[in-house]
Amino acid sequence: MIGILFRRLFTQVSGNFRLRTRCRLILLMAVVALLGVWSASPALAASSSQARDHRLILNPISIAPGPEMSLPEPDDGSLPGSMSHDETLGLLLPDLRTLPPYDLEIVTLPDGSRELRLSNTIWNSGAGPLELEGEFNSETRKTRVVQHVFGQADTQFDRLVGEFIWHAGHDHWHFEEFSIYELWTLSPSGGLDELVSSSGKLSYCVIDTDIIDSEHEGFSPLKRYRGCGHTLQGLSVGWGDTYKSFLDGQSIQLGAVRDGYYALKSTANPEGILLEANYQNNTALIYLDIRGEEVELLDLDEYFERRCQESEGLIAPEVFCEV
Repeated sequence: MIGILFRRLFTQVSGNFRLRTRCRLILLMAVVALLGVWSASPALAASSSQARDHRLILNPISIAPGPEMSLPEPDDGSLPGSMSHDETLGLLLPDLRTLPPYDLEIVTLPDGSRELRLSNTIWNSGAGPLELEGEFNSETRKTRVVQHVFGQADTQFDRLVGEFIWHAGHDHWHFEEFSIYELWTLSPSGGLDELVSSSGKLSYCVIDTDIIDSEHEGFSPLKRYRGCGHTLQGLSVGWGDTYKSFLDGQSIQLGAVRDGYYALKSTANPEGILLEANYQNNTALIYLDIRGEEVELLDLDEYFERRCQESEGLIAPEVFCEV
C-alpha cells in the first residue's frame, strides 16, 4: 500500500526535477527511520522486561500474620509465612536473640500477692536491621506496622506484621507481641515440665538502647532507632533493646507458685511474625531457686547437686545423683 502511494506521488512529480529530488530524500529518511525502530525493538523489549522485574522485587509481599505462621521445626531451615529458604537468599535479615534475664527480684504487692520482676534484653545479631514503620489508617483509626526487609542490591521488601499500640503505662507507642516470659517447673532430667505462670505476650518500644556486639559485621556506633513514636522503630545490627525490671510489664505473677526449682524462659518474636534469619536462637533460659520472697540464680549443675542432696533417704536418689 505504501509502495503504491509513493509510485503515484513519483509519477505526479516526475516532470519536476527539484521536487523529485526532494521526494527521494524524504523517502530515504523514512526508510532509515523504520530501520532504526526495527533494530531497537529487542532492546526496548528487554528494557521493559527488566523494569517489570525490578518492580516485582520492590512490590510489597503480602504476608499477613495469622495462625499459619507458626515457628518452624528445629533445624529444618524453613521460615514462617510463604517465603522459602531460597527466596530469602540475598536478603539482609535481622536475627533476634534474647540475653539471659537479670536483676531478678520477688516483690510483694499491697494485696499480698507476689511477682517475679526481671530485666530483659533482646538484640539483633543479623546481617540487616529490624525496621518497623507505622502507617496510620484514618478509617480504622489504627496504625498498622510494616517490616522493611532489605536486600543486597538496594532492594526492599515490605511485610505487614501487626500494629503499633499506645501503652498508657509507658506513655509511648509499642509494637505488639514482641516477647514473652514464662516460668516452668523442671523435670528430673532438668527439662521443662509444666508451665506455671506467664507474662502473656508483651508489647515493646523497639529501639537501640545498648551496644551488645560492636565487632559484629554491619555494626554502626550511631543509633538509628531512638524514639518510641508510631512512625519508625527498630533494632540496628549489634544493638540491643533493654527493658529494666522496674518498668510496667517486666514481671511474672507468682500467685500460688510454691517454693522450689524453676526455669525462667524469655522468648523474642514468640509467634514468628517478624521475618528473621534464625528462629531457633530467640530464647534464653535460666534456672531459679524460689523460696518465699527470695530468688537465687542457679546453673543446671547446681540444680542437680541440690536435688541430689534433698533426695538422700529416698527410694531412688539416682534420679538426681550420679551413681
